[in-house]
Amino acid sequence: MGGTIVCGVTDSPDGRNAADLAQALGARLDLRLVLVSVVDGVPPGTEDSLTARQRQRGAERTLDSIAPNVGNGIEKRVMLGDRADALAQVAAEEGADLIVVGARTAGLGNRKLRCTLARELEAATPVPVLVAPPTTRKRSAHRLSVAAEASAP
Repeated sequence: MGGTIVCGVTDSPDGRNAADLAQALGARLDLRLVLVSVVDGVPPGTEDSLTARQRQRGAERTLDSIAPNVGNGIEKRVMLGDRADALAQVAAEEGADLIVVGARTAGLGNRKLRCTLARELEAATPVPVLVAPPTTRKRSAHRLSVAAEASAP
């Protein structure tokens, strides 16, 4: 394996789209994938509170529900803190080559993408950030298998 993709996921269609795109890129480029769910809004010193532990378990369940759909060999991490800072920290620790995050549609006719997290990551890390657009159709498994077969020795 040549590198790592860090993917920020949430329990929303946007987060699942990001995971699907990150998995497709990882398979095509033979990169390791680390799924990260960030629990934000937990003040320092309250990490062991009942609310924080419940939110962490919710993040773990989110990762557990997304990971089987993405594939085998996926690494999962739950982080506490600001989403941009936590993803930047994981990207630095993992030596990530790319960060993938999801986006929502916005504007007239839903032709624009909204992802404030991407702007925050731009300021927090030198790692390139890819914004996964909302899925409008099912991703073709055939395309990926053809690409994987072509790259096999």
